[in-house]
Amino acid sequence: MMKIKKAFILISNAFIALVLLQTCLKPIPDMILSGAEKKVRMPYFTLSDWINREFQNRMEQWLKQNLGFRGFFVKTDNQINYTLFNEFSRNHPRKLILGKNKYLYEEPYIDLYNRISVAGLNSMEETAASLKSLQDVLKKHKVEFLLIITPSKTSIYPEYIPEKVIIRKNLSKKDSYQIFIPLLKRYGVNFLDGRKLFLALKKQSVPNLFPTSGSHWSLYGSYLFDTSLIEQMERLLGKRLVRIASRGIVRSREPIDLDKDIARLGNILFTRSLFTEYLYPDTYPDAPSGAYRPNILLVGSSFCWNIIHYLDINRVFSRLDFYYYFNTDYVYPGKKRNRIDKDRVDWNRDVLTRDIVIIEVNEVAMDENGYQFIETALRGLER
Repeated sequence: MMKIKKAFILISNAFIALVLLQTCLKPIPDMILSGAEKKVRMPYFTLSDWINREFQNRMEQWLKQNLGFRGFFVKTDNQINYTLFNEFSRNHPRKLILGKNKYLYEEPYIDLYNRISVAGLNSMEETAASLKSLQDVLKKHKVEFLLIITPSKTSIYPEYIPEKVIIRKNLSKKDSYQIFIPLLKRYGVNFLDGRKLFLALKKQSVPNLFPTSGSHWSLYGSYLFDTSLIEQMERLLGKRLVRIASRGIVRSREPIDLDKDIARLGNILFTRSLFTEYLYPDTYPDAPSGAYRPNILLVGSSFCWNIIHYLDINRVFSRLDFYYYFNTDYVYPGKKRNRIDKDRVDWNRDVLTRDIVIIEVNEVAMDENGYQFIETALRGLER
């Protein structure tokens, strides 16, 4: 018994020493964790900070990020929760939820489905009126306008949401989308309804509109959306554009890019256990002689990355500027990145030279429509 105790103490001390060594020097490569995290600096010691416990609190936060083998420990903890309890760690900052048939959801989209936070009628009407004003101002300068509403995973595949997180009594209420659509029609705003399109495709048994392991729509789903987007742009511009054609569909067990964004954020040891089957179209540009390539300004969220993917590789546009959350400008072709100074936008050069301005808003962010672009553009264009 004494030998066992000594061995236990020896092993424990060796383990602690190894963790301390890894914390200070990091001689062994650790597992990388996915997700954004604000870095915490190691605090400087001062007597006043020690007395008021500020130093201890900051050191605790620093150790949480820099503890030796942190990546391995976090992934092991998450793997245990997933394997034994069929859920992700409750301490996960993104609040990931494991649904039926390996469908993964993020909590904000579950809240959307449960009508936890619904935009008010007055604010939605103000937004619709502002969109119409922007559309009219652009039209005077021969620039077309289109609002695209991207769907959420919970709206298209609610049947995979675990019953324990559904608030049934709330489902009879209207959500922000259901309030917003009639207002857009009343004010005459040009829009493309992603939820309506995807529900129609689902009714036709079109699969894989959202990946099981992703929060955003799938690359396959965005390809189908892009075909409708090009049709809508052709109607607005009155021109034959480059269209996206497909030679066929490639099936894969290895997801690409955003098709696995939630799975990566799960930070488990065996991420591939969350993967299912994915569809990827083998596309090529349908570009007859004289097909027009428009100059596009796109303002929106991370849902736009998959929209841009097929537009870019099939050279649908001559130029596209993606105002990512109206903070960063990604210029295509090439994806050159520039910071946006909202007070110094040259509206004549950056907006009125376009063929079309497109604003994307996702169902989960109806109250953030345009990310201040709408009101900023109206002020700048009406000077």
